[in-house]
Amino acid sequence: MPHAPCPMPHAPFAIPIFKMNEIKITMLGPRAVGKTSLLTSMYEQFKDIGAQGNLQLIAEEESKARLEERLQELQSLAERFKVQPGAGIQGSAEVRSFIFDLARVGKKPFMRLHFADYPGGYISQNASARERKFVEELLADAAAVTIAIDTPALMMAKGKYNEYVNKPKQITEMFKEAYRKIREPRLVILAPVKCEMEMQKGDRAAKQLLKTLKKEYADLLSFLEASPQVTVVVTPVQTLGCVICTTIEEPSKEYLPAFGFRKKSRDAQYSPQDNDQPLRYLLRFLLKIHQQQRLPRFLQPVAGWMGFDAPLKKAIAEFAKGSKTSAGFAVLQGEEFLEI
Repeated sequence: MPHAPCPMPHAPFAIPIFKMNEIKITMLGPRAVGKTSLLTSMYEQFKDIGAQGNLQLIAEEESKARLEERLQELQSLAERFKVQPGAGIQGSAEVRSFIFDLARVGKKPFMRLHFADYPGGYISQNASARERKFVEELLADAAAVTIAIDTPALMMAKGKYNEYVNKPKQITEMFKEAYRKIREPRLVILAPVKCEMEMQKGDRAAKQLLKTLKKEYADLLSFLEASPQVTVVVTPVQTLGCVICTTIEEPSKEYLPAFGFRKKSRDAQYSPQDNDQPLRYLLRFLLKIHQQQRLPRFLQPVAGWMGFDAPLKKAIAEFAKGSKTSAGFAVLQGEEFLEI
């Protein structure tokens, strides 16, 4: 049966409700590519990595409950030796917010991050003009946008299903609308997810992933290149860490192609890799922007929180310096907005 259309929220332009003391980040991607899974793994992995830099990410209670539920689903998938084509975690049919406070260990939060996640159907061919406009406004209003990219669709069968699954053309059109009047710095993160196969094969395969991404998203990158205010980075994320994509089932007329995965070994455990990288780049970007004398509009609401005493600056800088720039990771433009 074809997928049912996603229900519209009661007040689409009022959801999510951003508060005045928040940095806004939009998660962008079609249905089932892994937007919420990326957030889940980022939050879980930060518990260990953030502590090394004396930082902690504190999820708001409702966000924490949702993420813990999703974490259990991801861990359950990782326990299977094989994940059959079509099996996986279903996306939400609602617009949802994930809210985190960032703090030094044992100190009060200095920044709140508000990630907006929406039904992937809002950027499908069947999306209404109202749904698409809603997402475009999220893009225009956010300091950063993270584009989750389904790596198997990008790489397998010579990218035959990339447009069908990841919809780069539709995403490009949304950026062209949302960024028409951008005058302030923005960060765009392209995050290939489910990329264990490519990243664990070695440097050559990781570079091929980057090369293919640049080719398939050439129109988007060309558009963003025309805006000197936009920083663009690529950060591959191994969502589960312990599985690789091995099979693909051709889609019927109504369905997306289905990808099957298997564990690297029977005893391999859930071990996401590089899920911290989008957050490292985000903090690096925000710290650099904060160092400028005139804060952009998206930073003015948190200027009081971001007093940035010396120990805090050091903690953020040390964490941000862990940003990777090789073997599939890259800064495509706007490097000057990442220098700290």
